[in-house]
Amino acid sequence: MVKCIIIDDEKNARDNLKALVEKYCPQIEIIGMGVSGTDGLKQIEELQPDAIFLDVHMSDMDGFSVLGRLGDIKPMVVFVTAFDRYAMKAIRSSAIDYILKPISIKELLDAAHKLEQLMDLKRKNPGFEEGYADALKLMAKTAQQEGPMRIALPDFSGYRFESVGDLVRLESDSNYTNIHLKSGEKVLVSKPMKHFEDFLDDTQFVRIHNSHIINLNYLKGYVRDEGGQAELMDGTRLTIAKRRLPLFLDTVKNRFLKP
Repeated sequence: MVKCIIIDDEKNARDNLKALVEKYCPQIEIIGMGVSGTDGLKQIEELQPDAIFLDVHMSDMDGFSVLGRLGDIKPMVVFVTAFDRYAMKAIRSSAIDYILKPISIKELLDAAHKLEQLMDLKRKNPGFEEGYADALKLMAKTAQQEGPMRIALPDFSGYRFESVGDLVRLESDSNYTNIHLKSGEKVLVSKPMKHFEDFLDDTQFVRIHNSHIINLNYLKGYVRDEGGQAELMDGTRLTIAKRRLPLFLDTVKNRFLKP
């Protein structure tokens, strides 16, 4: 048995993953569940699991910060994330695999099989690190998929999958975010805008106001009226906050050719 801990600050996500593991992965035993990065570190120290299922985004620290604080205890790691841009970073942080939310049974089974293989190597082979490196290569191959990067947007009915390139702009709505798509649709997502600002590529997505992030691929022009406005290709004009204007102009200058 591979003894594992689930670390995720969303109760539904923890419970769902635990139920799926218990149903489909008899070789894995869930011995604990951390409700935050800090709690997860405490449980790792106390329970010393063989592996952890680790969420990337948590309220107190991200999954990579958890890895950085593990110390001498080095469990095998499977990242669980809604954002596939983290896949390559997960590889560099010595995770053996990653699973995208909502969880695919096939991906979960693949990760469980890899954990089982690595545990077998650890028992039989003093050079376990070589087997671990092989697992990283498998993960890299999995991560290098063709096609545009996609994002899982959590809405009130579940998840909606969109290409990151189709996100035109994001608009804050208290603890929610309205995401305006290339198609003209608007999706209300049950996450604050800061959640998206932390992982979107800041050379493409720029926060111009407390309430607005724009995709520069849809920027039509900059208007100096009223202190500065960003005009998008759909005709929308958004005010640029005074304190954010220098960064906006620098980013635009570096991104677009000037005759």
